[in-house]
Amino acid sequence: MSELNPQQQLAVDTLTGPLLLLAGAGTGKTTVIVHRIANLVRHGIRPEAILAVTFTNKAAREMKARVKGQLGSQADSMTVSTFHAFCASVLRRHIHQLGYSRSFSIASDSYQNGLIREIMSSEGLTGKGFDPGMVLHQISMAKAALKDPDQLENEKQVPLPQMSLLYRNYQKRLQQMDMLDFDDMLMLTVRLWQQYPEILAHYQKQYSHLMIDEYQDTNAAQLQIMLLLAGKAGNIAVVGDDDQSIYGWRGADLGNILQFEAYFPGAKVIRLEQNYRSTNTILKCANAVIALNQARREKNLWSQQGDGEKILSVSCADEKAEADFIAKYIQSQMPELSWKDFAVLFRSNHQARVLEEQFRKSRIPYLLVGANSFYHNKEILDAISFLQLIQNPSDDFSFLRIVNVPPRGIGDTSIARLREFRDITHQNFNQLLDHPEILEKLPEEAAGSIKQFRAVLQKARSEFARPGQLFDKATNFFEQIDFFNGLGRMYKPREDALRRRDNLMEFLNSLADFDEEHRNHKTLQEFLEAISLQDHSDNQEKNKNNASDSVTLMTVHAAKGLEFPMILLAGLERNIFPHQRAVEEGNEEEERRLFYVALTRARKNLLLCHAEKRRVMGQVSVVRPSKFLSEIPEEYIEFCKPADAIKPLSKEESHQSLQELIKELSSDE
Repeated sequence: MSELNPQQQLAVDTLTGPLLLLAGAGTGKTTVIVHRIANLVRHGIRPEAILAVTFTNKAAREMKARVKGQLGSQADSMTVSTFHAFCASVLRRHIHQLGYSRSFSIASDSYQNGLIREIMSSEGLTGKGFDPGMVLHQISMAKAALKDPDQLENEKQVPLPQMSLLYRNYQKRLQQMDMLDFDDMLMLTVRLWQQYPEILAHYQKQYSHLMIDEYQDTNAAQLQIMLLLAGKAGNIAVVGDDDQSIYGWRGADLGNILQFEAYFPGAKVIRLEQNYRSTNTILKCANAVIALNQARREKNLWSQQGDGEKILSVSCADEKAEADFIAKYIQSQMPELSWKDFAVLFRSNHQARVLEEQFRKSRIPYLLVGANSFYHNKEILDAISFLQLIQNPSDDFSFLRIVNVPPRGIGDTSIARLREFRDITHQNFNQLLDHPEILEKLPEEAAGSIKQFRAVLQKARSEFARPGQLFDKATNFFEQIDFFNGLGRMYKPREDALRRRDNLMEFLNSLADFDEEHRNHKTLQEFLEAISLQDHSDNQEKNKNNASDSVTLMTVHAAKGLEFPMILLAGLERNIFPHQRAVEEGNEEEERRLFYVALTRARKNLLLCHAEKRRVMGQVSVVRPSKFLSEIPEEYIEFCKPADAIKPLSKEESHQSLQELIKELSSDE
């Protein structure tokens, strides 16, 4: 542990009681977490008594790997997990106490959206002013705050007076289909432990020492989980940075970290302020900006890496000129730097379009982080729905999604009639179709197709009941329902159908990988759960690894936790950054924290761009620089026009560029 600085060493040596580790950007928090866990074991704490929780699967895997590097095989018995995966494991054992089945399914985003649309339609809440996405967001925020439907009835700020009704019906339907959404996994774990103290006592005995990473991103439900689990012993260490709390819009509660000592009396607070990433000029700039926030704990980042170059602020004529400048600037830094040394950040996804167009024109290799996940393609969602329905016969949404995929003569009229029967009997579709008289009331072709489809499903259920060989079983099932050939009937032109067929084959490859990784010991339920718990950052990381040398384009939110030698921030203008809606809703301090995150991604160079005019809602408008720009002390920043920021090429570089251009033109001819 000789590599640790004094504050890091103090955190590693604090092994009992509550500990708040305020870890500023780039201060080596993961190193401290890993050493502290190893130190716990060296001081006699059993590895199986340690629970380390973070927010992404990628972070959990990396933490487990680094702890294993310290402890060897002892790390295998530790629990290193995401919040949701940990809660899922608790509920798989005990959720029957709350009236659910242990074989519950996890509802995907598309499931939730479809369900709330159906509920809103049944209540006549459709058309202008009724946004299913907004309703789902409100339900999610309520669950994150541990509020039930009755509590919403008394709240004045809910956007719809029917919100509590929609929330109540949504929960009723989920439980009817034996499904949980992601927020349920947290909320129901809290409810389970509160209603059954003996179950909580079991987990308190099992886990004597808790460690939570990215604590500034926790919500009320996650706080309660940790309060309950820590119990009277209070051996809990949390690591976070209130200056990087940027997820309030999805339920994160900044008060959890600001009021830590109130929740855990007697807590020790240690600040990590030595930065190992950035130059002092960048850090002084970031310190000065974030100091303007009122709701924060004071920290002052510093570095031993020298002052470095001043920050550049570049004013461009419009958004196209801005994109053109960014492209030319990056090109001007070659070959001293590589494409992968650059990241272009922006506040909102829509800003990427102009940048992408310019990068294509300039033939700059780039990777846009945050594009649709592979698992969001329709054919993959259909494939997952088939497997969900095999695993969970009560899953009405999977049934509705794929009952006529590929087309098998089951039309809208038949489905509407089934819906009517379901609403009258309050039974799910699987229960309904057990009654022959129901099938007799459907058109003959539809009834025959449903009967045949259910027989294939039933056969598949018996085959999937045994663990292992998931690839073979799924391939055989998809062949029996003619899914492969059916893609050709569903999608035109042929190239589209073939592309989707390739995607389906890749999905089956994931089943084969799962079989191999777990030596054919895992069940279909475990595969589906692994997919559901897979977060977007994992898919993004795969994309990043595949791009060996590309400029990265991404939102500032997506950049959290990353670092690059050179950061270029585009669109630093009022109403864009800080975002207009965030300011109107009183969230300017969170926007400033987001700006702080953008600044502290840079290791050596930081360039801030803004336009003088920008097309907004189809109209070209004069725009003003962001107020954040004026918050940077003058001694750390240099203002210039695009031409002044781009270094002139040397004679040798000019000659080489000319020769490459001549060669390129010749090859084009």
